[in-house]
Amino acid sequence: MKCILLYGSFGDGHVQVGKAISEVLAQEFGADVEMIDTFRTTNRFVAWFNERVFEWSTRYFPGLYGVSYDWTRNLATTNPLWSLLARFSRKAAWRALQEHRPDIVVQLFPDHALARMPKGIRPFVAVVLTDFSVHSRWFHKGVDLYILPAERAVDESARFTQDKAVVVAGIPIRRQFSACALMKQSGRSIVVLTGGRGVFPQFQDVLDRLVGRFPSHTIYVLCGRNQRMFAQVRSFAEARCVAERIVPVGFTEQLAAYLQQADFVMTKAGGVTVAECLACGVPMVFFRPLPGQERENANCVARMGAGLIVHSLRELEATLAILSDEVIAQLARRARENGRPAAAWTAAYRIVDAWKSFCGDETGTVVK
Repeated sequence: MKCILLYGSFGDGHVQVGKAISEVLAQEFGADVEMIDTFRTTNRFVAWFNERVFEWSTRYFPGLYGVSYDWTRNLATTNPLWSLLARFSRKAAWRALQEHRPDIVVQLFPDHALARMPKGIRPFVAVVLTDFSVHSRWFHKGVDLYILPAERAVDESARFTQDKAVVVAGIPIRRQFSACALMKQSGRSIVVLTGGRGVFPQFQDVLDRLVGRFPSHTIYVLCGRNQRMFAQVRSFAEARCVAERIVPVGFTEQLAAYLQQADFVMTKAGGVTVAECLACGVPMVFFRPLPGQERENANCVARMGAGLIVHSLRELEATLAILSDEVIAQLARRARENGRPAAAWTAAYRIVDAWKSFCGDETGTVVK
């Protein structure tokens, strides 16, 4: 069985989801799996430019990005805009189909490159949504199966999925989030997640308030690949004489170890990050979530009762003041109830099972 996973390098989330599914497909089904960044493979310069535009717009002009997201969110799946944007990835997507002749294609990024396919080639196509929000760009006529992140997404996406198969499996995450990964440490902790790029608004002001409200906690600031932020956090902690309580952490693959031991997490609202926190049963506090999918992800968690949203430092102070042990325990319980640590296994099994039916092979195991 040959599988290709198509993604885009707009943040680390799509890559992490791809690795999680690839591992299951290879180990459980013996699949030959290839991951392909269709944007960089089509044109590296254009992809680099698009990635920088995405980064700059979300960092410096989040309101503008949010307007564009909201404006396009409910467009028809046949809108010409999606076909136009697919020009940035279709060349590589089609080449991958022609060279690899895959049985299964798993799409991990919202794109319409496979809304039409090369003549004579028709693999089974599954789309895995990597955000809790639903956007029309994820949906097109070339898809056979949609893997959705939560039950709520079924109704929200019904106008786009139409008669296509839908499975609620969660957002696939890495194996470490389905097992105990606790580190040896004394005392209680709070984690500040800044994403792979190491970006967090007003982080010094946020740290000031965390230190003041939780004097017995160690605060781990995961800075991703941002060495400048790492140095700034360390300097800030030393200047406040709290270096033993505010600990900067560079890029780490062992994220579950930090999340599982934390009382709560101050975090960005990326879809994969949210899924990882839910799987670890850790409450989330979202500080000024970005307009667009991050805002919608945060709203989804708030509706679950597993997190809180704050939009200003004043709101943060009020929120931290109510985070008693009892409130934290309630939020953690709701996080555990909504977590899907086995999402990668569920998604992979459902994809393979649907592919067998697609091929007319009814001998595959039915996954319940």
